[in-house]
Amino acid sequence: MKSLAEGGTTCYVQYTDEEEAAVDAQKVAWDARANERELEEIRIAEEAAKFEESLRFETRITAFIDVLGWKNAVEDAAKGDSERVLALGKALAGMQGYSKFTETLRGLAPEDERWLGDPMVSQFSDSLLLSYSDDQSGRDALKQALYALTSNLIPHGLLLRGGVVRGKLFHQGALAFGPAIHEAYLLESAVASSPRIILSKELAKEWVEDGVEGEVTWRSSGGGYRFFNFLPPFWGNPFFYNSKDLWKTRLNPVRDLIISKALDRNCPEAVFAKYEWLAGYFDAVCAENPACGVDMVLLQAASLRWGR
Repeated sequence: MKSLAEGGTTCYVQYTDEEEAAVDAQKVAWDARANERELEEIRIAEEAAKFEESLRFETRITAFIDVLGWKNAVEDAAKGDSERVLALGKALAGMQGYSKFTETLRGLAPEDERWLGDPMVSQFSDSLLLSYSDDQSGRDALKQALYALTSNLIPHGLLLRGGVVRGKLFHQGALAFGPAIHEAYLLESAVASSPRIILSKELAKEWVEDGVEGEVTWRSSGGGYRFFNFLPPFWGNPFFYNSKDLWKTRLNPVRDLIISKALDRNCPEAVFAKYEWLAGYFDAVCAENPACGVDMVLLQAASLRWGR
């Protein structure tokens, strides 16, 4: 029985034996879990304290990357181009797959330790924010990530543009902020322009590699910059010099993309200029690797575009 006071009148609610038993059982169950609730409160408090302690900037290698021409590709897909919808879906799935891969790596690291290179990825539609530890492991992890991402997108006729800087950043999962993001974004949007991922001048000076231009990870781009050498299979590893099938698999989709842009009369000149740059880079790679079995493209593209 339970008493209720209402308007100066005391009322009594009579429970059945079954209802009384149910209430008693609920109280017993609640009391039995008191220790469990206390432990959960402690865990939440510890996680909150750990998170607050982690809220500090680190110096990280940071890359802001997006897919060149994504907006137009989406508009084409929205007009009923089912093949384009499929390609865009696969491209995003591949980008998301890399993000999940880095989460798996972090999960494999021992508690309170980080995986080599400390890879972190945040994805926003067709844009990626990548960050790594500022050491050789981070540099290697970035190289592997960029190759994996470009390899995933090239078969779908999609290319990446981005900027890579060293800067202050906080990055945990989808939560990321710091000057490095703005610096990488400005490098991507204001300097990269063409389908290339470029290093800041600071990193371009430091990340100089021995070897001929066609075999390095970061090619000279003029103006003190370097860009990711994404066209040669496996960064131009000499082991693959004579593998024509591998070269054709890598280069032909890019060649087809350049030709399609040359033939597209609706492609603005400012946009086609980006593919002209790509054609020049393409021809340089073909010239450096004459055994690749792929024809150069710049002159053909120019002829198709302007009839000369």
